Amino acid sequence: MNWIKAVPAFLVYTLLMASAPLGNAAPAPAHNLPKAEIIRLGERMYREGILPSGAPMPAFIRGDVEVDSSAFSCSSCHLRAGLGSFEGGVVTPPTTGNKLYKPYRRPPSLGDTPDRTGRYIYAKTVVERPPYTRETLANALRFGTDPTGQIFNDVMPRYPLDDADMDVLITYLEALSSTPSPGATSTGFSFATIITDDVSQEDRQALLEPLENFVAQKNHQLDLYNDFIKFGYYPTIEMKHAFRKASLDVWELKGPPETWHAQLAAYNADKPVFAVLGGMSNRSWQPIHDFCEEQRLPCLFPITDLPVISESGWYTYYFNKGYAQEGEAVARYLNRLKTVSSHTAILQIVQDSPVGKALADGFRNSWHELGRPAVTTMTLSAHQLGNKSTLDKLIKKHKPSILLLWTDAGMIAKLPQLVSKLAGHGNIFVSSGYLGKKTVTIPESIRGRIYITYPYRLTPYVGSQEGVRDANVPILSSAKEFGQRRITSRTTTMLKQTALRGLNLLYDNLYRDHLLDIMSMQMDLVVRDYERLSFGPGQRYVSKGCYIIRLGSGDNPEILPQSEWVIH
Repeated sequence: MNWIKAVPAFLVYTLLMASAPLGNAAPAPAHNLPKAEIIRLGERMYREGILPSGAPMPAFIRGDVEVDSSAFSCSSCHLRAGLGSFEGGVVTPPTTGNKLYKPYRRPPSLGDTPDRTGRYIYAKTVVERPPYTRETLANALRFGTDPTGQIFNDVMPRYPLDDADMDVLITYLEALSSTPSPGATSTGFSFATIITDDVSQEDRQALLEPLENFVAQKNHQLDLYNDFIKFGYYPTIEMKHAFRKASLDVWELKGPPETWHAQLAAYNADKPVFAVLGGMSNRSWQPIHDFCEEQRLPCLFPITDLPVISESGWYTYYFNKGYAQEGEAVARYLNRLKTVSSHTAILQIVQDSPVGKALADGFRNSWHELGRPAVTTMTLSAHQLGNKSTLDKLIKKHKPSILLLWTDAGMIAKLPQLVSKLAGHGNIFVSSGYLGKKTVTIPESIRGRIYITYPYRLTPYVGSQEGVRDANVPILSSAKEFGQRRITSRTTTMLKQTALRGLNLLYDNLYRDHLLDIMSMQMDLVVRDYERLSFGPGQRYVSKGCYIIRLGSGDNPEILPQSEWVIH
């Protein structure tokens, strides 16, 4: 019966292919469209699998299996910069005009097996080919064969596009990664970091010191490398491209956030940079995020607890979702408790502030995704939170057995009163990020009923390269660390374990999107501040865990984990 089900797709594919030009006919030009519009439409075809008409691109794999091209787009395998990838033992070759119109020989992949003589029997994919032309490229996209007739791997979709649509796609591939991105040359990179005027001088210095050291070290390495060359040292290809001069500008943003875009635009116009390394603000990162998206400018791991939570953002890498992730963690934790049912009364009391709202939104969105009924949420001003009768009335009215208290440390003194009024043996959840150093002042008599979010490492950190404990990091986190921003350590992690690796693997492909493509394919990392950083195409929040903890007794209480690190 399976072959009967396959007939409709096969017939559709056959009819579509029959309507497409055969042989090596050149695709007809896309008439009456400006070049910029052709590039825009081609980019949407490549990245989203959407035709210029707005319909999904027709695509087939394994002969006659129709696939959703919007979920199986070109960039899914060839990546945004079009320079290919390596996954599951399959080499996906470059698909940019610069590469397609030159001869190609692919490197061995994990699917290759050596015969008795040691020669490789290659996995089913093209090994070597001559340059494409527009005509043979159109033929390849439609029928899955290279200029010599070699057949592509079955996982490569075949696209029965008409001439006009084919011209749009090929024109885009010719333009894709065709010129180096601003801020990059064969001899150097220009970087910036962004600091807003609400950052203290102490925090500013904690951010800038590792950044300035990074630039100085790279330039010193370049000097040593040049000395080696003078004495006749012959470098490897990797070394040749790894040593480039680096510069760092500080983009200082002053005044209200609505003025930041204009300030960023002026900085960028004066001296474009290849990427933004870190940065810091105590306010929402939204205006900076939007600017980087608009300019397609990578922004790597800024120190912010108020990042932009988005499924479509591409150009900013965040350590995590900040306060929103703490709220999410509570939702996931409660969802796993058998004692929490759809009838459990949960009340969110939210301080009217960006932090309180981020915590509440994180909880609310995850709770909704888990299919749980909405909880009662009350947003109160600092004045209302200080009014005892206001809180008493809320507790009496809603009778919660679980209270989510997204407020600052000003409410710690009221915790015993609130605990005493909860239904049954109820519990309160608070944020260590919001309470900061005052977290340890939670009264010892109620610590068994106060649950705390904690988004940093608890277990011993072992240097991934040295194989020994990092002397600068405590063997176990302690309550003394509450409120620490970890600015220097997180910035150092960004520089040494993510950005530098990506930059060293660019070689002569000096494209911003390629840097992000390379970073997305990194292996998981064990780092000093987080239990794990996880990467993947399109993933922009690399630390996905958070602990739920309680405090032990004493002035320097033991941290008692109530959950695993990854509870998402």
